[in-house]
Amino acid sequence: MRSTIVASRPGWRRRSSVRDGGWASGFAALCLGQFLAHQTSLTFSVLIPVLSSEWSLNSSQAGLILGVFQLGTLAAYVAVGFLLDRIRSKPIMVWSGALVGVGDLLFALGAHDVVSGLALRLLVGIVFGGLYLPALKQIAETVPLDRRGTATGIYIAVIVLAYAVPLYYVGLLAPRIGWRVTMAGVGAIELLGALVMAWRVPSVPLPAMLKSLGPSRYIGDVLGNRPARRVILAYTGHNWELFGMWGWLTPFMVAMLLARGSVRGDALALGGMLAASAIGLGGAVGAVAGGRLSDRFGRAETATLMLGVSLLCSLVFGWLFGGPLALLIGIALLYGITSLADSPSYSAKLMEIVPRHSLGGAFSLQMLTGWTATALAPLAVGIVLDLTKAAGLSPTAQWGWAFALLALGPLAGLLALTPLRTRSAGLPRPAAAADAPVTRR
Repeated sequence: MRSTIVASRPGWRRRSSVRDGGWASGFAALCLGQFLAHQTSLTFSVLIPVLSSEWSLNSSQAGLILGVFQLGTLAAYVAVGFLLDRIRSKPIMVWSGALVGVGDLLFALGAHDVVSGLALRLLVGIVFGGLYLPALKQIAETVPLDRRGTATGIYIAVIVLAYAVPLYYVGLLAPRIGWRVTMAGVGAIELLGALVMAWRVPSVPLPAMLKSLGPSRYIGDVLGNRPARRVILAYTGHNWELFGMWGWLTPFMVAMLLARGSVRGDALALGGMLAASAIGLGGAVGAVAGGRLSDRFGRAETATLMLGVSLLCSLVFGWLFGGPLALLIGIALLYGITSLADSPSYSAKLMEIVPRHSLGGAFSLQMLTGWTATALAPLAVGIVLDLTKAAGLSPTAQWGWAFALLALGPLAGLLALTPLRTRSAGLPRPAAAADAPVTRR
């Protein structure tokens, strides 16, 4: 079948060679450019202890700013996903990276209170939404099927490192050189990421057959696809836990260190480093391992295992606020690993069970529900912290109940994935589901 396609379609040989081995350099450039462009993701989380006094922020307001960033990203994801079925991935990524950098420069210059900070983080969140999904579509179009789970895991690991590394250097630099100068530097790094993607990421042409397809295809390909709906629900639960934990891990670590007698500047730097280690190192290990395991043992099976362990971490982590430091750090690292290790399974599974000409729309639906959870979870944690504090509970109980709320996410994911595991024999084989749309190129 492959040889027939090569003979009958000019240009297929070039694209096939990219799939068969020449894809690696473009994938490396994609990862580097995305790493640089994603620096802004959790920067406001690090600045919460600094801006709490400067802007008179309470926990609910801080959670709202964290959530509105996710809300802006959600709106962009929904639009970008459908655009990906009509527009090439590369220009969307490049322009988004450049606009994210400009947005962080504007935040550094113009944010001076809760209202302006909220508006500017919303703006950055919107333009930020043009980075992630085009990269997934690029992977689906250029990486061979049998390496797609691993490649998705590596890409997600790179993004997690991009989330985590600023937790350390922003926490280290903001108290010393000022948060505005620090955020201006973050914006400059993101502009560099846009240049890397413009220079080295290959441009993949769209299939001509898309011009004859209307929006009605999404009804059967996505909305009527029961396995796809279950994957999307599990991804939503995954995001509730993941982004609630990511958004509040640095403030938790800082508060924990302050309660143990650390001075404020040291607590900011060390708390950022501990959070960066759990999110970055743990998440990177989890993403790569989870992607690899999903290639070998199955998407639903791998995700189910990781969801079960991360659920237990959510239930116990906050209650370790006053516990032994070594135990807390160990559980934080396990939390960072398992809360992300299921992520490659969802994207890779959608690439297998949704036709490629509707994959952008499937990603849009996934992000519509999944990123709604990312906007709500940080706010919900902030509200629980404020309510438990007003009720006079101890700091340990405040954080214990706040993180326990996040366990609802993996619980929903486990319920959604169980039928996919028990009926896996009835699902389309990955090769049939993924390669058939590719041959239409």
